[in-house]
Amino acid sequence: MKHLLFAVILVTSLTRCSNNDDDMKTDIISGTWSISNISGGFAGINDDYASGIITWTFSATTSKLQVVNNNGLAGIIYDGLPTGTYDYTILGTEKESFLSINGQEFAGIIVSEGQLVLDQNKMSSGSGADGFVLRFNP
Repeated sequence: MKHLLFAVILVTSLTRCSNNDDDMKTDIISGTWSISNISGGFAGINDDYASGIITWTFSATTSKLQVVNNNGLAGIIYDGLPTGTYDYTILGTEKESFLSINGQEFAGIIVSEGQLVLDQNKMSSGSGADGFVLRFNP
């Protein structure tokens, strides 16, 4: 009887332990990024931001984007998304990736030298000229 009880406990404990890859799911933009500059648009803006003023945290595990926008400056034409939680997906191929937020394509994704660039002039449907370019640092 003791052996049977031990076997049941052993099997139960082994099946409860899992190496679930979804717990560690990541993508090319996972993590917290701080906007350092936003440029472009029809008005041709070029606004710099101190680290931590506007942060975007991407969680590949939940496919959620958490935006904290503490920019209180008046007269800013565009400072990205307002504070909130958004669904996101990454679309594209091995060569090109595009960010979709709440089901709407938002920008082309470039990750290079530790910097994230979201370029609204590069969309899956082609190139544009009046979109914004958001530059992030980790």
